[in-house]
Amino acid sequence: MHTPPNVPPPVAAPAAPTAPPRRNRALWWVGGALALTMVVCLAAALGGNRDTDNKSTANPGDTGHSADEADGTAETETEEPDGIGAGTWEVGSDIDAGTYVTTAPGDGALDGCYWARLSGFSGEFDELIANDNISGGARGRVTINEDDAGVEFSGDCRWLPASDDTDVPAGDEVSAGVWEVGTEIEPGTYTTTAPGDGALDGCYWARLSGFSGEFSDLIANDNISGGTNGRVEISGDDAGIEFSGDCIWTRS
Repeated sequence: MHTPPNVPPPVAAPAAPTAPPRRNRALWWVGGALALTMVVCLAAALGGNRDTDNKSTANPGDTGHSADEADGTAETETEEPDGIGAGTWEVGSDIDAGTYVTTAPGDGALDGCYWARLSGFSGEFDELIANDNISGGARGRVTINEDDAGVEFSGDCRWLPASDDTDVPAGDEVSAGVWEVGTEIEPGTYTTTAPGDGALDGCYWARLSGFSGEFSDLIANDNISGGTNGRVEISGDDAGIEFSGDCIWTRS
């Protein structure tokens, strides 16, 4: 009897591969969001602590600016120059009666100043008591009376009450200005030669018994044509002398 060959038993078919379990994506996003929120909160807490530490070292209400800066007084205030400047001033309230002196700044025709004694403030001509112009670089002097209503100053001159501190000795060579005899100019004979040779090159002198600017204070006066010689004798009894023009007067 023929024996059949050994046949291996049938092998069971391999099981079908099992798909890996699917993760719940919704839960993954929720977890990530929670983690991110924790990081943000932690960073904010640390930053808040640093701000608190920084603030704790500052004075309460400290804005980084001083009190002087806050009220605008930190800058150095400009000092008001001495004397009275341009304007129309009421005698007795804005300015005291008395004699005032100045020296006009500059040396040009446009550098001069002006004064006018007033009996009122209407601006009308009949309220003008006396007035005068002061050329650039010249000495100015005016006496304001108690009866004056006011005085007008124009230009960049600063007017100071006349005193020993404001006297300016003219020396032996005197230029344009109104000079007080005995304090600023010595009595004596003074000579000059007017520069140029034109009608506008002349000079002028006037001996004065006062500084009101009124005609009654005029003792004597004269004009010197351009290119000609001039001479004047100033008395010790004169209150002052006025020189105008570009002449230089030399004491003999």
